[in-house]
Amino acid sequence: MTHPEQSPAEPRMCARCVMDATVPGIRFGADGVCNYCAMQDGLEREFPCGPEGERILKDMAEKMRRAGRGRKYDCVVGVSGGRDTSYCLYYVKEIMGLRPLAVHFDNGWDADTAKTNLARLCDALDVELHTVIMDWPASRELTNCTIRACVPYIDLTDDIGIASALFRTAAAEGVKYILMSHSFREEGVTPLMWNYIDGRYTRALIRRFAREPLPHFKNVDIPHMLYWLFAKGIRVVNITNYYDDTGDKVERLLEEKFGWVDTGQHHMDNELFALVYHYSRHKFGFDWRVVELSAKVRTGVLTRAEALEALKTPPYFETDEMVDYCLKKQGMPREEYDALLKAPNKYFTDYPSWYPLLRLFRWPVKLMCRRHMLPAHVYEKFFEAV
Repeated sequence: MTHPEQSPAEPRMCARCVMDATVPGIRFGADGVCNYCAMQDGLEREFPCGPEGERILKDMAEKMRRAGRGRKYDCVVGVSGGRDTSYCLYYVKEIMGLRPLAVHFDNGWDADTAKTNLARLCDALDVELHTVIMDWPASRELTNCTIRACVPYIDLTDDIGIASALFRTAAAEGVKYILMSHSFREEGVTPLMWNYIDGRYTRALIRRFAREPLPHFKNVDIPHMLYWLFAKGIRVVNITNYYDDTGDKVERLLEEKFGWVDTGQHHMDNELFALVYHYSRHKFGFDWRVVELSAKVRTGVLTRAEALEALKTPPYFETDEMVDYCLKKQGMPREEYDALLKAPNKYFTDYPSWYPLLRLFRWPVKLMCRRHMLPAHVYEKFFEAV
């Protein structure tokens, strides 16, 4: 595996979506359409929505009810207060008729709007909310570690925290199902070089770049996953794969039923993403929105021209004031941040990780994804989007 090369002056662009030759792992067919489009088309065939998706979810709901018999909850649902997780929780409770426990990981960056959304939603649905609050000094230092490491995704330790919160809560409650809301139709599949995550890689960054102890951080490594998946029998299901969540109908329903308020562009239920987006654009030269916008073009929510127009301007939240606010909250001087933006770019391949080992288990991983032991898009992300 090689690092992404310097982008050409006018990189070749996919004939269908808005991804171009600067995207790691991209390949073009004879028709000029990229492999990320083919990847999404394949997921569409494997994971139908409409009547067939409803039938699949109905069968799944029955299995979850049987697994939850005699327990307080049938499943755990990860929530943030944003669009996708809010609709997922509604769908699980109102459409599937399950007894969910909503689990939220608070890294200290929750937007006030997201907090209000969560409270309203859980109250209206009569769903218990379990919040795992990360120790703030540790949360701040973990993010600073990834910035100092000069890798593309500076929020990776929070994704570890989310996984830890979901699996540990499910294990403690004896719950067999974790329901997720990543949508390949709305969010696409992100290139692995942009946001690779594993426990060994995370540990390597902490050992090298942490400047203070992190006793409260709970990493998620391969032994943890094996224990949760095989000893505890926990399954992870992206139910979003089986219902149509495209367009603005989701927002309208949430607004009408729960007084839900849009948190802004994707991920802004977590205010740290103002810095995440700024950092990646100014250091690595890529815009996270290209993945989401391309997915929406493929599903017909946006035209290609509309997506290209959207990419001409920075995200509305990526202002100097917001970046300065984030850096002040992180305790990182602007001078240090600017120096790190100019430092040599690094990727997960520059640090120890489990990826060489994971590649040996490519086909077992695919099988686990298709059997809902892991999120369905993990296989595509780890082995196709490279």
